[in-house]
Amino acid sequence: MSFSYRSIVMLLSVIIFASLLKLAFFAVPKDNTAPMLNAQEVRQDLYALLDQIEQHSAFYALTPDKASPQLKYMASLIVEQYQDMTPNDRFAAEITKLLNSLKDPGAQVHNFNDQSGDLPLTLRPLNDQWLALDSSNSPINNDFPFVTHIDGLPMSKWVAASQAYLPEPAKQSQEMQLPWLKKLNLLREDLGLSIKPYVLVTLINDDLQTQQVTLALPSHEPQAQAQLTTNNQDVKTQDMSVLEFINQLSQFERTEFQDVPHQLETVNNTTVKLKISDLYAFELERELQQELLKGMTHPLLIIDLRDASGFSPKLLTLLSRYQDADLNNTLAPNVMGFAHYRRSPELRNDYLQPLNFKPLDALEYSVPRLKSLTRDLPSVDEDKFSPWYVRTKPTVTPEGRNRLALLVSPKCRQECEWIAYRTKSWSRANLIGEKTSGDFARQYHFKLPNSGLDIRFSSSLTYDAQGKLLSGAGTEPDIWLPQNSDIQWQGLVSLVRSAKPKTQIIQTSQPTKLAQAKLN
Repeated sequence: MSFSYRSIVMLLSVIIFASLLKLAFFAVPKDNTAPMLNAQEVRQDLYALLDQIEQHSAFYALTPDKASPQLKYMASLIVEQYQDMTPNDRFAAEITKLLNSLKDPGAQVHNFNDQSGDLPLTLRPLNDQWLALDSSNSPINNDFPFVTHIDGLPMSKWVAASQAYLPEPAKQSQEMQLPWLKKLNLLREDLGLSIKPYVLVTLINDDLQTQQVTLALPSHEPQAQAQLTTNNQDVKTQDMSVLEFINQLSQFERTEFQDVPHQLETVNNTTVKLKISDLYAFELERELQQELLKGMTHPLLIIDLRDASGFSPKLLTLLSRYQDADLNNTLAPNVMGFAHYRRSPELRNDYLQPLNFKPLDALEYSVPRLKSLTRDLPSVDEDKFSPWYVRTKPTVTPEGRNRLALLVSPKCRQECEWIAYRTKSWSRANLIGEKTSGDFARQYHFKLPNSGLDIRFSSSLTYDAQGKLLSGAGTEPDIWLPQNSDIQWQGLVSLVRSAKPKTQIIQTSQPTKLAQAKLN
C-alpha cells in the first residue's frame, strides 16, 4: 500500500499536533497548595506577604507609620502561636485577619480548602434574633424557631468572632457575616472552645421558653472520597489515548458561554425588575441592553446589583438618564472623581485606563483651572503614588420623571460602586439593601510560596470630586434591607413608594422621553 506525499505530510502533522497537545497537558501546573505548613514555611510566607504589602498596597501607603508596626505585630503573634504543623486553611484564616487590619475592602485570600467543621444549620437574621433553618430553609424546630446560644455562648460572641474576618465596613453586613458564622470549628478555636464532632444549640420561642438540641457535624469523608475519585479520574485521563483526549477537547464547552442573559420580569403593571451581575458581559450583550432600555420606559425599574462587578461604564451611562441636572459644580461640572495608583516598576502609566480614568491633561484645562480643580486633593508621597487621574461623568441628558430602584450590597464592587455613589444623590433613584464596601480599585495579585495562597489587595485609591476618599468608605442605602432571604418584590415596591422624597438639585426642562405614569 503506497501513500501520497500529501497524506504523509498530513499524518506527520497530526502526530506533531497530538504530541504538542500531550506536552501541553503535562505542562499544566498542578495544584501545589500545601495541606500543612511547618513553622519555617509560616515565617517565610509571612515575610513574603509583608514585603508585597509594603511595596504594592495602596491602603498601606496611606498610613505606613501606623500600618507597618501593626502588621509586624500581628505577624509575630501568628509565628508565636503556630510553632508546629499548621493546617493551610487555618493559616489562610490568620492571613485574612491580618489583611483586614489594612481596612482594605479589596483584600482577599483564595486557593485553599476549608477543612474545618461547618455549622449543621443555616442562620438567618430576623430583626434582633437568629432563625435556625435546615437545608431546605425550614425551621429545625417549628415550636422553637430562634437560636440564642451555640455551645453555651450567646450569639453575640459568635458574631463578634466572625467580624474579625471582615474588612470595614462589611463588619456590620449580615450577608457578609453569614459565611464566617458557618465556620464553626474555626470560630471555636478563636473563642477557646474545644473541637467536638457535635454542637449544642439553644433554641427559644416567642414565649421565652428554651430547648437545647445536639446536632452532629457533617463528615468530610464524602469530600475526601470525592477528591479520591477526582484523583483517579486524573490518572485515567493521563492514560487515555491522544485521540480520546482530542475528542474530549472538541466536546468541551466553557461555562461562561452557557450563561443565559437575565430577562426583564414584571412585578406589577407599573414595575419591572432586572438582574445584572457581570458589567463586562452587559457591555457586550445587546439583548440585555435592550431589556434595560425597555425597563426604563416603565414608571419604576428595579435593578438587582447585589453581586455586580466589572469596570465597564456602559450601565452607568444608560442609567444617567435618571440623574438631575447638576449646576452646583461650576468649576468642573463634568468631573466625577479622581484616583491614583501605587507606584511600581512593572506598572505602566495607563494602569487606571481600564477603570475609565485618564490623565488630568486630557481635560484640556488651563493650568490655573487645574490647580483650582485639584486644590482639595490630599498631598501624597510622589515616590509611592502616581500622579492624579480624573474620571468624567457620562455626557447624558436627563429624561423623564419615572423612578429607579437599585438593590446593592457589600458584593457590589468596582464599577457597581460608582453606580451606587452616583445614584445616591439622584432625586428619582433609591438605593435599597446594605452598605457597599467601597471597593473601587484595581487589585494586585500574587501567590505565597509555601502555602500557595492567592492574595489580592487594592493597588489604587479613589476620591470624589471634592477630594474625599471613597475607597473603603462605602455608600449607605436609602432604604436598609438585609440581603438574607428571598425578596418580596411587591413589598419592595411599597418601600420605594413610602420612601422620603429626595431634594432635586434643579428642575430640568428637558423633554420627557420615558414613561411618566404614577406608581400604583
